[in-house]
Amino acid sequence: RVRQGGVPLFGVDNPARTARWVAGPDAGAPQQARWVAASRSTTSRAASPTCRAHMVRLRNGLEWPVLGLGTYRLTPAEIPGVLSAALNHGSYGLVDTAISYKHGHAALADVLRARDASPPKLQWLQSKIPSSEQGYEKSRACALRCIDELQGCSEHLSLLLHWPGAAKLPSNSPLHAELRLGSWLALQDLYREGRVDCIGVSNFDERHLRELEGADGVAVLPFVNQVELHPLLPQTELRAFCAERGIHVQAYSSLGQGGLWSQPALKSAAVNLNLNEAQILLLWAMQKGISVIPRTSQPERVTANAQGLLQLLEDPSADFSPLAALDGLADGTHFCWNPAEIR
Repeated sequence: RVRQGGVPLFGVDNPARTARWVAGPDAGAPQQARWVAASRSTTSRAASPTCRAHMVRLRNGLEWPVLGLGTYRLTPAEIPGVLSAALNHGSYGLVDTAISYKHGHAALADVLRARDASPPKLQWLQSKIPSSEQGYEKSRACALRCIDELQGCSEHLSLLLHWPGAAKLPSNSPLHAELRLGSWLALQDLYREGRVDCIGVSNFDERHLRELEGADGVAVLPFVNQVELHPLLPQTELRAFCAERGIHVQAYSSLGQGGLWSQPALKSAAVNLNLNEAQILLLWAMQKGISVIPRTSQPERVTANAQGLLQLLEDPSADFSPLAALDGLADGTHFCWNPAEIR
């Protein structure tokens, strides 16, 4: 079974095995056997022809940049300068946005389409379906609008469910599970129809993912789970759970909204590696195979954040031992939302 364009539905390493996943697991096989592809996320040294971004490989065989650009809270006026800086630098292989972000899709699309003939072209554009559009029909309609609005802006398109809950419901409502399952089935159908290259979730914890894994009709688990992740909240158990199922973890709020800057371990690592504090926090995640999407409204910081990071990751002699001290900072601090409260 292949999607349009000849891309396999579930992986590329073993077509004979992945073909069984379309129909479901073998009798008596563990449920999770459907999700553990032979092509687990592995680092790829080959650069994309459209960018210099360091890559990991998703479960479906597509290359995914470890460095992307976040756009949360950016205004339409800020988008052109920031986006152009990222594309001109060449290290940013992905731009992350969402329907709920105030700049909207139009500001991004205008810049990206205007640069369509000017290399480097963006490899991945990623948007997210808001909680107000939960449920199969609403999510499918919303996703189709995203596809239409962002068509031609990048080589690949990724769509995520932004939040495990539905808008305007109490956090303990049993309807959350029903509606997010419907939303996921809508994305799954669009993926299998070849309308989108990657589908995933954002802010899903292990419980939410386990529910998807065991739900009727689910034949494809998320390829990506985007969560808050930084040294204070390393998401160790969730990362292990995702790794077992070939779900790539993407971090947001990697810089901890400034709440990490006073840590002596961070300052020491910055001195030892000759990087600034923001770069250390990004590198801490990237060298673990976690992709990051740092956000800034200042074009010069777009360049400064990325400067030298990918080269360091590619250097076989690089010594990342100064980063180890950051692993001891974990205390469970959330700077953003805690999805555990959503039933």
